Amino acid sequence: MVDERVINFSHSKIASESLIDTLDKIYSELSIAKYSKVYLSLTGLQGRVGDERPYGELTKRFFGSSEVAIMDDGIAAYAGAVGSKSGVVLTIGGGVVAISSHNKKFGHADGKGPIFGDFGGGFWIGQTALRKAIATREGRDSTFDLVELLRNELDLHDVLGDKTGTEASKLCIDAAQTVCIGAASGNQSALGVLKEGAKYLAKTVIAAWHKVNSNGELIPVVAFLGGLSKSSVYIDLIKENLSNSLRCEFVEPTGDHLVGAPLIAESFPEGVEPLLKWWRN
Repeated sequence: MVDERVINFSHSKIASESLIDTLDKIYSELSIAKYSKVYLSLTGLQGRVGDERPYGELTKRFFGSSEVAIMDDGIAAYAGAVGSKSGVVLTIGGGVVAISSHNKKFGHADGKGPIFGDFGGGFWIGQTALRKAIATREGRDSTFDLVELLRNELDLHDVLGDKTGTEASKLCIDAAQTVCIGAASGNQSALGVLKEGAKYLAKTVIAAWHKVNSNGELIPVVAFLGGLSKSSVYIDLIKENLSNSLRCEFVEPTGDHLVGAPLIAESFPEGVEPLLKWWRN
């Protein structure tokens, strides 16, 4: 978001590229202007900003900035969704991250990427369903309803030149929407994948909350963000699993990370280690 304008970029993060290199390319697509203060809400940090200097120096080079707030997009999403309330915000996109907060303390769960985590996220859902469908075509499984549901995705899989690269990962993420639609239409195998994912996500929310509060009497708010939060079937399954293990209040988010980035940054001028750091020239 630039001056309240939302701009889409043709360049996205790829595995072989650092976040700094990705930002460099994105900045190059923006019209050159001066911004004394910049808020960077970034995916791919996995809960740890690290050295803030490269982000600050790059931003200063392009925009002449003297202050740059660099943050994990999860903490920005938290502030945008529920403000300063005590609770957990679960963001479910291609990956997964849960951020909790209580008494100005923050916790982080999952957001570990598709190899070591992101259980229940879009990549995981699509990969799980496609694996079952592919195995069924080979006689190793019997989820024939997934083969029918994912017919288009399986056609794309068959023509992939590299079944381990970026396009394969994108196919898995894209397939997640088809799985959610199928589950809502009564596809039992698709529903089974979502039920499994919902169990993982409920555990992620609980793990995040326990990082900031161990008092069972306090009732946290819980909100959901991200593309897959639009699937009412999936959200209802997550809520059902959560309600069995944690007393909580489900609330609708009031905003997202674009709203939350300046809010959380200005609320913590000294930063929130390791989720938010300031670079000042």
